[in-house]
Amino acid sequence: MQLTEKLYWYPWQGRANNCNSYLYRGEQLILFDPGHINNELNENCLEMLDTQVSADGFNLKDVDLILCTHGHPDHVESVGVIRDQSGARFGIHREDEFILDAIARHYNDQGGVEIPSLKPDFYMDEGDLDFGSGNGSSDRIKVLHTPGHSPGCVCFYLPEEKALISGDTVFEGSIGRADLPGGNMETLGRSVEKLSRFEEIEMMLPGHMGYVSGASSVKRNFEQIKRFFFG
Repeated sequence: MQLTEKLYWYPWQGRANNCNSYLYRGEQLILFDPGHINNELNENCLEMLDTQVSADGFNLKDVDLILCTHGHPDHVESVGVIRDQSGARFGIHREDEFILDAIARHYNDQGGVEIPSLKPDFYMDEGDLDFGSGNGSSDRIKVLHTPGHSPGCVCFYLPEEKALISGDTVFEGSIGRADLPGGNMETLGRSVEKLSRFEEIEMMLPGHMGYVSGASSVKRNFEQIKRFFFG
């Protein structure tokens, strides 16, 4: 589904767990959080994403860059498959690399089953990324480190779109779990507070459930979450 001239939303529509994915068509084709290959009900999540992307005239083989909000399997598992097909580069925060290692061990423990490597091509930290060529337009992305759901959680702010890809840090009316390895509720509260002070968000695009549209709705969502979850 096209949200803006450059930004597309691919909500998960299956029965079991997987994440929403996003595609940004700038100078480079950037895919955010491609999700599972297959989930716990053996739904072919990657095939379903490929179908959604193709309906908008794109091909996963043309992806230049894969950026992930964090390392949990429902956000990163298919990265290696897409990277092998496309030659895309993969970036994530270094503090979530331990989760990628755990995913690889899990597959090895399943009778030698393997998936393509999830080794990152580069690591991200807080700051600005510019993937443009310098020819007058660019793919500018602000990386915001928002730990709490996992140590390496990040959110991506797209200035041209005034859109925040929030991963599992914050949802419509809720927040991500803090009881998984490396999670921390107090840290998550600080991350939510940090995001709530970011003034120029007109769309909040989470890793699960629906998105929030309109600056006033985004602000109200943050205020409700802070009041309900963090007092």
